[in-house]
Amino acid sequence: MPVHDLCITQKRKMSYSYAALPVRSELIDHVMQAMTHYSEKEGIQALNVLPICEKSFSECKIPLELISIKLPDWARQWSVDGSVLVPREAVGDETWEKTDWWLAIFLMLECWHEKVWESLHGPIHSYSFRLKGWDARVWDHAWVNRIILFLQEWLAVERATDRVSLFGELPKPELLLSHDVDALRKTVPIRLKQCAFNLFNALRSLSKGKMRSCRERLSNAFRMLLGNEDWWTFEKLLDIQKKAGISATYHFFADDRTKTPGRWLFDPGYKLVKTKEKKLVRRIMDAGHKIGLHPSFDSWDCAKKISRQRRNLANASNSTITCCRQHWLRFSWRDTWMAQSSAGIETDSTLMFNDRPGFRNSSAIQWHPWNTKSGSRHQIMAQTSVLMDSHLYDYQALSAKNREKEISSWVDECKKVHGRTSFLWHPHTLSSDYGWKEGFTDLLEKIS
Repeated sequence: MPVHDLCITQKRKMSYSYAALPVRSELIDHVMQAMTHYSEKEGIQALNVLPICEKSFSECKIPLELISIKLPDWARQWSVDGSVLVPREAVGDETWEKTDWWLAIFLMLECWHEKVWESLHGPIHSYSFRLKGWDARVWDHAWVNRIILFLQEWLAVERATDRVSLFGELPKPELLLSHDVDALRKTVPIRLKQCAFNLFNALRSLSKGKMRSCRERLSNAFRMLLGNEDWWTFEKLLDIQKKAGISATYHFFADDRTKTPGRWLFDPGYKLVKTKEKKLVRRIMDAGHKIGLHPSFDSWDCAKKISRQRRNLANASNSTITCCRQHWLRFSWRDTWMAQSSAGIETDSTLMFNDRPGFRNSSAIQWHPWNTKSGSRHQIMAQTSVLMDSHLYDYQALSAKNREKEISSWVDECKKVHGRTSFLWHPHTLSSDYGWKEGFTDLLEKIS
């Protein structure tokens, strides 16, 4: 049945076979490659002897539905309140012994259900609210990491030894800091976008009877529209990071095309052709930070555009550019990594939601994703991202105390599973117009 003939609603679940899963041996090998964060592949391959149930899989049902699987007491440390969540398709009789753990890891790691959704409705471009009827608990924890650690624990129990003896010490958590450089100064498009966003939030607060929040949002809207603050915050930012002993990746916009109305509104307003901008890039590099590309709003499916912008940034920085994050997290499972890879990008950290924090693929890990077109791994390395500044300030009206708790919860999860993930903070939000510096210093304190 062709894709356009299928209709999926919240009220009635239907299924669609997005693409054939890899054969069992390839699926397990792919999962093991992702597991090498925790041990060399030779050590990980020992997990092959575990009597893991193989569940028959024919189709992926959407929306995603998760089942809670209670873990044995000896693996409780890797659970959340004694259990882990897995997709319905990997579950037998809802016991850990009858769960297909290889399939569960693959489906979550590769966001297979999201890929099915995209094949039916097109890309969600990193807005979680577009995934209608979804079980949002999938994003709350690094379930993939927890399952991997559970499997290692299981093998240790089978062999009457301990996890460390088989796989070595757990790696140190890698909490990476990154900055998408969206603005060097306050421009008319930014004034309009931020004013509109604050007005929308003011109306939303008013509808909920939150008068104080409404007044604050209105004040922010007028300040964004009429204020003339300088947003060149880099000396302040570099000084803060030097004192904290943290290096970061700065993703710069490098499109040299003439502005159309769409590009004028959606893309950053600077070009890396002026002396001041070039000096900034080199100043950041001299301070020990990495430079990456922030491809334009319309480049998410176009290798030619990304390649040209990568070349522009390489010329401005006099360095090789190998990493990126798409502007506005514009992303398609089918097209974006293919385009980036063809353009010479080796690592991408786009995988995150715009409208909420969370583990989009239930993991804090860096891996080569599965390419459904070729039936093999992508050449590009994908780095998950979990939290950015606007999650805390624009999409959630949190008090300072609750904001600190929110940051701690995501950092603590990464540390708990000894994972690797990225955190994003935009440099211009350290200005007084935004006033988000406190949240940034809280984040630095937690990850340093």
